[in-house]
Amino acid sequence: MKSIHYVAGILLLFTINRTGLAHGNIVDYFLKNPKAWDETKRIIHKTPAKVVVADGLEGLGFDLTELTEGDEVALVFLETQKSEKFKRKGFCRAEDKLLPGKNRVVSVITRNSGSRTEFHYKFMLQRNINNVPITVYNNGNAVLESIYNGTLPVRDISNLSGIELCEVEIR
Repeated sequence: MKSIHYVAGILLLFTINRTGLAHGNIVDYFLKNPKAWDETKRIIHKTPAKVVVADGLEGLGFDLTELTEGDEVALVFLETQKSEKFKRKGFCRAEDKLLPGKNRVVSVITRNSGSRTEFHYKFMLQRNINNVPITVYNNGNAVLESIYNGTLPVRDISNLSGIELCEVEIR
């Protein structure tokens, strides 16, 4: 119960736009709390996207193809205890951030451009060789994508966090 209050408190910090404090807390929360994944699944009411990747880790990464201007998003790799922040579109090499077997990845808005009523980011999982995508996983759909345009009612504070979950199995 205490952990649920902690997550709710961190998510509340996002809504009042205390970006420096919120960024450190939310990434640290996922890296330091072994129960964070399960508690977050329960709070955001979503099933993680699941992707199976054959042929190992070489060239594998997350391509941030869309990001609301001025926002910042983080990827948190739970099994390797690593994170990566993005302020603009780009490719995140994941060879050193994923392990063979099952991996849990969290994406979350860590800084909003100033308006908590809009954000959008989209990550594709793909294999790049010589900076050219040769395979795009998940049938070409995003593995992590969060959109909030301000027109939908806010069911709970997690709607404003941009948190998404993904499981990547490396074979």
